[in-house]
Amino acid sequence: MSNRIKHSALPEDIVVSFELFSGSSMERDHDESEAISGSTLIRRMASKYLSVNILEIYTPKNEKPKAFVGDSEISISFSHTKNAISAAISFEYIVGCDTEQIGRHINPAIINRICSDHENREIYSDGEALRIWTCKEAALKMIGTGLRKPMNSIEIKKIDEFLYEVDFNDGKRAKICSFQHKDHWISICFK
Repeated sequence: MSNRIKHSALPEDIVVSFELFSGSSMERDHDESEAISGSTLIRRMASKYLSVNILEIYTPKNEKPKAFVGDSEISISFSHTKNAISAAISFEYIVGCDTEQIGRHINPAIINRICSDHENREIYSDGEALRIWTCKEAALKMIGTGLRKPMNSIEIKKIDEFLYEVDFNDGKRAKICSFQHKDHWISICFK
């Protein structure tokens, strides 16, 4: 079972969890695969950390998953890598979550495609390109478009070591907490 991850740059009202998969995907049995689905992890988190026992989750076509506790909506987001899953939930904030395994190579040509015209390119230097990728994907998940909206349509600004700001180029902004956990970058966008 995954444990809650607390971070000084994340509001207390956002619950984040991370779980490593055991073995390769070919070795996983049906029970473990079921136990680590995004919806299952979200339900576990809601029960353990928010005392919510009944959580209805729907995934409308081409939209962000929606979750309800009775008539109240709760914001959820999750992300898989080949060996892990992370998730974020909140009653107070709209959230988006992305995770990638550290060490994954980002081709310089991709950096050119994801970088906004107004971004400071220095945020992509010193091995930070993958981290910025997770920031952008978390932001796009938060607004519900995911990668259907191009990454270069949003602008990321570094505030400090763990906190970023995202400008959606329509006057809307949000914050992103990005940090390393168990050889993974985890980025949580919140508004």
